[in-house]
Order: sequence, then C-alpha cells, then structure tokens
Amino acid sequence: MVSVLDSGLGCRRAWVQNQIAVATLSGNSFKQTVHTHHASVHQAAKLVAAILRVAGVTAGLAESNGSLPSGL
Repeated sequence: MVSVLDSGLGCRRAWVQNQIAVATLSGNSFKQTVHTHHASVHQAAKLVAAILRVAGVTAGLAESNGSLPSGL
C-alpha cells in the first residue's frame, strides 16, 4: 500500500525531473542560438571583407587607368 506521503514524493520527483529536462532543453536551445548568431556574424564579416576587397581592386583599377584622381 502506498501512502499519501510516498505518492507526493513521487509526484515531486517527477516534477523536478521534468524541470531538469526543460532546463536542459532550454540550455541546448540557447547554445544553438548563440552558435547560429556567431556563425551569422562571421559570415557577415566575411561578406564585408570581400566587398571591401572588391571595392579596393575596383578603385585601384580606376586609378590606374586615370578614371579617378590619384589618392582618392
């Protein structure tokens, strides 16, 4: 025969286990979000660097063929 106290502890234990599972999933979700954000920032930085490289090459070509004043 299970006492009311024993069933209460079982219920409490199940609740705690559930909260741990939720916290673990939340932590994993947060880690994934941070990782995704970091990857997005990294991709954006690579894109900006590529654009600046292209702009530099374009400006260099324009300067070398006389399209731009020197030093501009």
